[in-house]
Amino acid sequence: MILRLAALLAFLLPAAAQNTIHRDWAADPAVVQIDPPGDIYAIGDVHGDSDRLLRLLRAARLVDGDPRLPAGHWTAGNAVVVFTGDMVDKGPHSVGTIQLIRALRDAGRKQGGQVVILMGNHEAEFLANPDAGKSEDFLADLKAAGLNAHDVAACRGDLGEFLCRLPFAARVGDWFFSHAGNSGGRKMDQLIADLRKGVDQDGFATAQLQDANSLLEARLGGKGPGGRPWFEADSPRRSGEQLLADYASALGVAHLVEGHQHDGVRFQDGAERQAGQMMQLYGRIFFIDTGMSRGVGDSGGAVLHIRRQGAPQAEAICPSGMTTVIWDTGAHAKLGAAAVCPAQD
Repeated sequence: MILRLAALLAFLLPAAAQNTIHRDWAADPAVVQIDPPGDIYAIGDVHGDSDRLLRLLRAARLVDGDPRLPAGHWTAGNAVVVFTGDMVDKGPHSVGTIQLIRALRDAGRKQGGQVVILMGNHEAEFLANPDAGKSEDFLADLKAAGLNAHDVAACRGDLGEFLCRLPFAARVGDWFFSHAGNSGGRKMDQLIADLRKGVDQDGFATAQLQDANSLLEARLGGKGPGGRPWFEADSPRRSGEQLLADYASALGVAHLVEGHQHDGVRFQDGAERQAGQMMQLYGRIFFIDTGMSRGVGDSGGAVLHIRRQGAPQAEAICPSGMTTVIWDTGAHAKLGAAAVCPAQD
């Protein structure tokens, strides 16, 4: 009788409510924290385009082949590579993209490097409810791979366990990486506590991940109070530049890096970003979603390379190998941007 009642409740409850996570936060922290010895690289939303990702990895000299094959291996020494989420959907090969990124992580470990893979809103929304509609491309790719989407979303099997254990942000030295950037001005300990409590209580449907102004969902287009982007001036007394400085200071870092937003946007102070462009404002916030997937089509993608030896600087690397410095400690320009990188396919 008890078993039949449990089965009936499981049938009646919505998918999101069934997915209560039992996560070992010590083994799989909400926020990864690393003090790296070498350079840092970051790649934004890949969205299922493993071909373009592999081309970028080679252009940035992170690998000299395909890490999924015996002939391909890590060539970046002790560097840290961060993926800021949204590996899936929109592009042709969501499962293949995850396989490539995981193979890169394994290759890096063998050579003294590290690959940090963060959760994006597309992964979180799939895990919260695979039937919600946004994950159609991922669902089709899972089916083609012989995988049951509901099993994966319930954290079962190798792929399900991998997705459910992804961190939501990373502090690498004095750089903070997340999918959509908005920490809400919280200190690191409070941010971690809120993320853990939210997931423990509500699974991946937690407002900490799904709210319009959350760490994974906040938009440059402005879903904040009054329709403003989360990082622009919130009062006559605090400019956008000061807000970003306050948010970074609360986290114990100097710079914030986010993916999530590939579109063009005009900022409050008149600065403009072209769709697919890698850029930074005030040396505080770096936007690295370049719409690289063929399912989006803004660019061929770009890698953010943060050089830490000597005078720190950040550059964008195109799939052609062309590099553009968008920030360095000696420059005081409000904005730094690279030209949109053309596709090489």
